[in-house]
Amino acid sequence: MLHRRDFFLQAAGLAAAVRWLPAQDDPFDSLPAAVWQNARRNGLMMIHHPVPALLSPQTQIARDDEPGEGMIVEGQVFAPDGRTPAPGVTVYAYNTDRQGYYGENHKEYPPRIYGWMKTGPAGRFELRTIRPGNYPGMQVPAHIHFELWGGGYPLQWSEDLKIAGDRFLTPDAVASDAQLGDFRTIQPLTRAKDNLLHCGFQIRMRPATNFH
Repeated sequence: MLHRRDFFLQAAGLAAAVRWLPAQDDPFDSLPAAVWQNARRNGLMMIHHPVPALLSPQTQIARDDEPGEGMIVEGQVFAPDGRTPAPGVTVYAYNTDRQGYYGENHKEYPPRIYGWMKTGPAGRFELRTIRPGNYPGMQVPAHIHFELWGGGYPLQWSEDLKIAGDRFLTPDAVASDAQLGDFRTIQPLTRAKDNLLHCGFQIRMRPATNFH
């Protein structure tokens, strides 16, 4: 059985080696000034950059000693048609800690649990993190954020991945999300033989940026 500490340590070597290498293709350089002025509202300030030059389809973004339950998101990115896999897309992910905070010492930002992946030939990626907590004092479902770019697509955010059964998910939200079919954003968690939580998540790219 793979225990949580072993799970985090498996990816730690690669993550440490590539995290701070300089970027070769940084989509942030060409963003209009107005987008930067809205960085807090549009979430741009939550994206760490420059981006590492060497990326893998798999990354681990929580340290091995991070409190919480280990969680693996098995993702796949598609072209706007929803059928064609999108390879070579950079996927940036971040989430709160177990207590619902993003930054160090309970600060709002920048996030400390974050990292990058690049989709493989079939558009797949694997994110290893912890199950995020709900925001303290707010009735917001726990979630994981994703921003994507590259592979022929501009910088964009996707709808957050949320966890089925979250106490703050309303019946209307669940019913509406179910209409998205394969691209629904509320996903169930299962506990596998490795004693880790697993879920799937599919993302459909947009042809234009939605950062404003």
